[in-house]
Amino acid sequence: MNPNHLRILLAAALVAGAGPALAGLGEPVSGASAAATTSVTTRQRLTPAGAAYTHVQRQLDSGTTVHEYADASGTVFAVAWSGPFLPDLRELLGASFGALSATAGKGRTSAVSVSRPDLMLVSAGHMGAFEGRAWLPPRLPAGFDPRQLP
Repeated sequence: MNPNHLRILLAAALVAGAGPALAGLGEPVSGASAAATTSVTTRQRLTPAGAAYTHVQRQLDSGTTVHEYADASGTVFAVAWSGPFLPDLRELLGASFGALSATAGKGRTSAVSVSRPDLMLVSAGHMGAFEGRAWLPPRLPAGFDPRQLP
């Protein structure tokens, strides 16, 4: 086979095999680099107040489950994760990652909590069992209760 054809085939296979992208907190659902996933479930939901939102659940190849919640405009207002490995938090938290970086490393625990008017974040775990959730309070759809985040 011609080496140029082989390169084109390899590039096409890589693009075809790329999983759906993880969206960063505060970013559009479609904007982010690809993360390897084994399954994706998307559900349209309504809050008790009647506000529409989308819940995207992804099972990453690592075994970790990531939940993304997007408002009617398609912007991610909340994320949650649980599993044996941390997802790429820089990608998942988007511009909010800086708040986690500033908090992490202060103290002797693996638990991290950020409580600000513009960001709520709780993350804890140990090797083989990580979980966390983060949301943007000003972006929550009317009636959305962040306690429902897994």
